Amino acid sequence: MKAWGGVTLVIIAAGLIRLRLLDVPLDRDEGEYAYIARLLLAGAFGETPAGIRLGLTLVTSASTVCVFLLGRRLLGQWSGVAAAATFAALTLSPALLGTAANAEHFAVLPGLIGLLLLLRAAPSGSRGVWLAAGVLFGIALVIKQHAVSFVLCAVIYLALAHARRALVWVLAGALVPVAAVSLWFAAAGAFRELWFWTVTYASAYASIRSPADGLNVLPEILGMIVPFCFVALILAGVGAVLTVGDRDLRPVARFLVPFTLTSLLSTVIGFYFRPQYFLLLTPALALLAAVAVRALSERLRPRLGVAGAAIAAAVLLVAVSHILWAHRAVFFELGPDAVARAIYGGNPFPESVAVGRYLKERTGADDRIVVIGSEPEVYFYARRRAGTRYIYMYPLFENQPYAASMQDELIRDVETVAPRFVVYVNVPTSWLVSPAAPRRMLEWFEGYRQAHLEQVGLVDMLTPQLTLVYWDGDARGKTPRSNLWLAVYRRRDAS
Repeated sequence: MKAWGGVTLVIIAAGLIRLRLLDVPLDRDEGEYAYIARLLLAGAFGETPAGIRLGLTLVTSASTVCVFLLGRRLLGQWSGVAAAATFAALTLSPALLGTAANAEHFAVLPGLIGLLLLLRAAPSGSRGVWLAAGVLFGIALVIKQHAVSFVLCAVIYLALAHARRALVWVLAGALVPVAAVSLWFAAAGAFRELWFWTVTYASAYASIRSPADGLNVLPEILGMIVPFCFVALILAGVGAVLTVGDRDLRPVARFLVPFTLTSLLSTVIGFYFRPQYFLLLTPALALLAAVAVRALSERLRPRLGVAGAAIAAAVLLVAVSHILWAHRAVFFELGPDAVARAIYGGNPFPESVAVGRYLKERTGADDRIVVIGSEPEVYFYARRRAGTRYIYMYPLFENQPYAASMQDELIRDVETVAPRFVVYVNVPTSWLVSPAAPRRMLEWFEGYRQAHLEQVGLVDMLTPQLTLVYWDGDARGKTPRSNLWLAVYRRRDAS
């Protein structure tokens, strides 16, 4: 029971930090998920950033419990608490974009529950448990393809245990969510689109960057992450060495080595490295750190008694406290908009709130709007449907064979729908234009703007601390003073 008390304190502490960050403006990935969720579910937790972050807090809290249970099963009760504390701190880190409701958070939870079932069932367990574990791995895979690591971990673990029957049932279960989603899209007449975006385009996207290109970017990404959590990473590294080299830990290694290797693989898929991808590695890192803390305690207790265990606990506390201290401004000091600026720099996430509010106030529920840029959070804030299927511009300006046809489709969408309002985002990170990509959409928009639109809003991002906003009459004829700005246009015949 004391160990459960420790886990409860970890969850409360992490939860209080997340609650302070409820109102931070959504980033663009969160905006994408929120917009789609709104269309599907009408906002289960409320159609606000706070509602989304509250849901994230519940999910990460449940994942923390799962890491504790895994650690307890493998290493003992207090090692489970150590793993839970390390996991909670790592997944909070803004360096991993852990404060945002990224898909990785939601993929980790079913994956961890599946692993708990797998360890509980063991090679001689029941078919029902194996099947349930497989279904959970499949759910994680559907949420985020990188979460295939959970399936791979199960395959290696069961193969090493020569549990062929269990392996068959786990793989069968993993196919269930994939098949269910495929049938759902087929019933809606959209299987062709599903196949295109998840297989055809995904293959083209993966081929854009060579392994060498990806590895050249990796040091930069690690340079953004490691300084904020290097103490925890050192602990995990020590734990990895002990897991492989200590004979007494061989039963643990049969699970933890495959889990670590497959989790590491999940961050390398396609050689695209994003900070949030490393969230899939955090459960394994937390368990490895717990191995190190346990080993330190076992080596010191025979000599120092209770003081030895206290020293091991202090080492863990240093690792966790370092993460919190490194991010102290975000966690404890800055307001919501300043947090967004501190984490995301010059991305127009605070500005999107104002743009969305303006559009919501000046449109009806059936009006369509279009954002020429990759800021889907505007659709969510405005509570309006997009007038095009392309809520990101990234695919349209990549060096891939479908870019030109995608631009043509967006042009047709806009000309057919004739949206009442159009938002143009002049921020490079909202486009990431490849030098080899076609430019016809940009040329088209300039002509479309002059022929059909009038400027009714200008959001001019002068400095990280100063954004000037002009609406309606004040915005007409106004030109931006900075290189980062958003313009809101109204269709002339919709006045």
